[in-house]
Amino acid sequence: MLLLFIVYSNAVDDEMVELLRKYSSGYTKFTDVQGEGNKDPHLGTHIWPDINNCIITAVDNKKKDAIEKAVKELKEKFPSVGISIFVNQLKEMI
Repeated sequence: MLLLFIVYSNAVDDEMVELLRKYSSGYTKFTDVQGEGNKDPHLGTHIWPDINNCIITAVDNKKKDAIEKAVKELKEKFPSVGISIFVNQLKEMI
């Protein structure tokens, strides 16, 4: 099992949730998350008004590949929107 931590602009929240409902059996979403990365800062301020959301989900390798492919397609559809996936080995789920 893998643990995916996905950080993305809230501009594509509907698309991301739809994608995870299709490929994952469940997820936890964090909204109104601030941060800086390889795109403009998303700080929820007057100067940097954008904001991120994060989703965490546990999936097997096959579903990870499907999610990765779907996210790449989403990034192509919205090239100016930042989306990052951090993948970790899930040692145990209780």
